[in-house]
Amino acid sequence: MPIQESSATALVRFTGLGIVCFNEAQQRGEIAGIRDTKHKLTIRIQRPVYQDGAEKDVITYQDVATYENLPKDDVRIEIKASGNPPIAGYQIYQNGEFDRLGSSDVNDFRWLVNMSTLHGDTALNASPTERYPLTKMYISNGLFYAHKLDLNLFFEKVEKNASGLAMPSEVFGNVAETIGVKIEGAEVLFTIRIGGQEETHTLPRIDGLPFRIEIKNMDYNANAIYSDMPDYYKYLASPSGNQFEFTPIVEDASAQSINQQEFCHPIVVDHPGSIDEL
Repeated sequence: MPIQESSATALVRFTGLGIVCFNEAQQRGEIAGIRDTKHKLTIRIQRPVYQDGAEKDVITYQDVATYENLPKDDVRIEIKASGNPPIAGYQIYQNGEFDRLGSSDVNDFRWLVNMSTLHGDTALNASPTERYPLTKMYISNGLFYAHKLDLNLFFEKVEKNASGLAMPSEVFGNVAETIGVKIEGAEVLFTIRIGGQEETHTLPRIDGLPFRIEIKNMDYNANAIYSDMPDYYKYLASPSGNQFEFTPIVEDASAQSINQQEFCHPIVVDHPGSIDEL
C-alpha cells in the first residue's frame, strides 16, 4: 500500500453516503453526510492497545467513544491536529497519471466518483428539490486518499437527459467506497457538537500506533439500491438537467451476489467548494 498509515497520529475513515468538498479558503476537507431515512450514521473512535496474553506483540483496538442514533439535524464534527502539524491545510493523494480501467495504485483519491468531472467540469448548482438534513464534518491537517477500493464491483454509467431519456451505457470502472484521511501531529482533536452540547476527545500521538476514527453512513437493508446517485442529485444539479446513473457488474464470479453486498459510495464535487453551500 503506497500510503504508510502507521506514521499517522489518527486515521479517519468515512464510508457511505456523503458529499466531499475541499474548501480552499478555509484550507480543509469537508464531508456532508446525508441523513435520509435509509442510511444509518455511526461514529467509532478506537485506541490501539497490545493484546493481553499474546505471545507476540498483537495490536487490537478498543473503543474510546461510540456515537449511534444521532439526531438528523444540528450535528457537526470537527477533526484537526494541534500544534504544528506537517500538513497545514489538506493534501490529496494522486499518483501520476490515472486511468480508472487500468491504474494499479488502490489509494489514489481519483477512484472516488467526481460529480464535477462526470459533468465535464461544469459548475454544479444547488438542487431546488426537497432535501434531507446534513451532518457536516470538517477535517484539517490531513492527507486524503482512497482507503478501500471495491474490486468485486465494476460499474457502467448511463447518462439521462432532463426528460429522463437514457443514452447508451458506457464502461466506468471500479469505485472507492471508503475515504481515508491520515493526520499527523502531537495530538488529534475530535469535536462533536449535537445541538447545544459539545464533546471533545484528545487523541495523543503513539508512534507507530494510530488511533482510528471510523465514520459510516450506510444503508444496511438487504434490498438496498446500489446507486446512490439519485440521493446526490437532491443536492447537486447540472445546468442542463442531465443526470448520471451507475449499474454494477460483479467481476469476480466467486464473490457474493450483488444484493448480498453492502455498498454505498461517497462522491466528490469541485464546485461548489464547500458543503456549507449545499
